Amino acid sequence: MVDYGGCKRHIFRMEEVIERQLDLPGVSVVLGTIRWGSVEDVRPRFDGYNVCQRLSGDHAPLRIGNLGAREAFRRVRSIGFLPPDCAIRLYPVDGPFRVINCVYERKWFENTTGIDAGFWEAHTRDLVSIRNRRLEVLMQDIQAEMEQPGFQHEMLVASTTSMMLVELARYFHELAAPRGASGHGLAPWQMRRIEERIEAASQSGYPSLAELAELAGISQSHLMRGFKASTGWPIHKFIAEERLRAAKQLLAKEELNSKEIANRLGFRNPAYFATAFRRMTGKTPSEYRREARAGVFGPN
Repeated sequence: MVDYGGCKRHIFRMEEVIERQLDLPGVSVVLGTIRWGSVEDVRPRFDGYNVCQRLSGDHAPLRIGNLGAREAFRRVRSIGFLPPDCAIRLYPVDGPFRVINCVYERKWFENTTGIDAGFWEAHTRDLVSIRNRRLEVLMQDIQAEMEQPGFQHEMLVASTTSMMLVELARYFHELAAPRGASGHGLAPWQMRRIEERIEAASQSGYPSLAELAELAGISQSHLMRGFKASTGWPIHKFIAEERLRAAKQLLAKEELNSKEIANRLGFRNPAYFATAFRRMTGKTPSEYRREARAGVFGPN
């Protein structure tokens, strides 16, 4: 079993409040909030393979000082990955960092995925921040079950963490494939370009399929097939969900009116924005804003 608590006490130079912890054979799941404000770098280490997801939204991405990638957890629901005994420098963030961690025992992880820690050294940049919608959804399912345990709670969490291992193994094998290899899904570098462009859409406008296909160096039909194979989502649905997420954040935290939000997110007019928002959430933008600011929906 992973000694996550011991890891926290002796290695983290930060304050951590654990909300829920579940220790299962081969994996520990921990839901909590971390704060650190010192200028001094933080060097967390884990005895096992750690898959973690950002849950908080009130801060910038985490800055990393000693790896190929400069930052991690660029948005809410972002996935990060660290192998055993990997030290990283994390610069302080301007607020509490809420996160869920799944820490897998080394032997179980490597036997199940067929991947060992050496793979990390060759693919550090793509593993610090994993862009995989299926993993994001699986981690969300675990978070929901941890916060509101139901019947056969432990069995559900255990089965979901096992599904994550399968998804990670597929991601790793796709990452190791030559860039030109003929697979069904998109290469990680293609997914990274596509998602970065969609994430920037609230400032630069939502991209067309033609623009995304050009970024990935493929045809539009290849883009649609490959994106769904890689994520399980049709690309138009993925864009719609990202648009909805951005709308919820703007309604909850900004003083923009519906017309301004509609313009920022690329809707034809406020009426079309209101119709689309209600179709996807069951609430009007005004209703959602009122409930979000009253704290009905809880933390991010």
